[in-house]
Amino acid sequence: MKRKFSPEAIVLVSLLVLFIIITPRVLSGYSMNVVNIALMFAIVAYGISVMLGMGGQLTFAAVSFMGGGAYFMANMCTDRLGINMPTLPALLLTPVVFAGIAFVIGLLLLKLSGTYFTFSTIALVQVTYAFYNNYKPLFGGADGISGIPTLNLFGYKFTSYNTWFYVLIFLVIIVAVIVELIRDSQLGRSLAAIRDNETAALTMGINVYMTKVIAFTIAGALAAFGGALWCMHGRFVGSDMFNYLNAAQFIIMAMLGGVNNTVGIFVGALLVKVLPEILRSLQSYMQLIWGFFIILLMVFMPTGLAGLYEQIKANIKHKLQKKREGAGQ
Repeated sequence: MKRKFSPEAIVLVSLLVLFIIITPRVLSGYSMNVVNIALMFAIVAYGISVMLGMGGQLTFAAVSFMGGGAYFMANMCTDRLGINMPTLPALLLTPVVFAGIAFVIGLLLLKLSGTYFTFSTIALVQVTYAFYNNYKPLFGGADGISGIPTLNLFGYKFTSYNTWFYVLIFLVIIVAVIVELIRDSQLGRSLAAIRDNETAALTMGINVYMTKVIAFTIAGALAAFGGALWCMHGRFVGSDMFNYLNAAQFIIMAMLGGVNNTVGIFVGALLVKVLPEILRSLQSYMQLIWGFFIILLMVFMPTGLAGLYEQIKANIKHKLQKKREGAGQ
């Protein structure tokens, strides 16, 4: 039996193809850099989707693992520790290592629940930022680490923003597909049950604690992967990116597009990176703007742009149905 694709799916694929074709042709230099960073941030935001969207667990820990992945990559691929590992093996190793680290941290933090868990992730961000900013032997202190080699795939070095764009869009699509597979899996259904009613999930025989830990592990691995890409793309890593104030950006990316919508998160990441460029004159107020933005999203648009789209579509469908019923009378 042939599977039929919905008109929406065809439109989305068409828009994605246009985005891939047009973007490198109409943008260059700094603008392409912004788009590339948005794509890397989307990978991190997909991890938040697993925790917050599927499991209903608000976490700020993404920047901690993103920073860990970036610094791990920097140390593996330079002569700081005398390792000088090729970039591709180091990139593939990063999410594996930080899946293990996230698993251990998740075992500890997820003993807490609700607001207590959220505050514990904020504390984690503060602790890791202090290490990143002050411990020079591994993290370079406030000066960071420079001279990080760019991605090298079988002898081909990605030195331009345009070539990076194609790699990143490919990786974003792969991660998005993985997240969708998780959403449709037993793990995704268990997380949804926990999100909707934790007590009911327990009575259904779901191991709530370990399910949350697994989700936290996936989120940590994706964040570290995004961080590894980020440090190779910019060829520098510094601690300023990995503080609590920047952690809010990733929450906004997920919530703006729709924390349970894969396409929405992609759009949210692009918007959150592009808006500051448009509002450059208000740069000193951006952290305040992000704070208000989160409040407005939670109050007026909790399901994000994807939810708003679904609501508009449902309203139009309802009106058309009423019109047809009226015409038939």
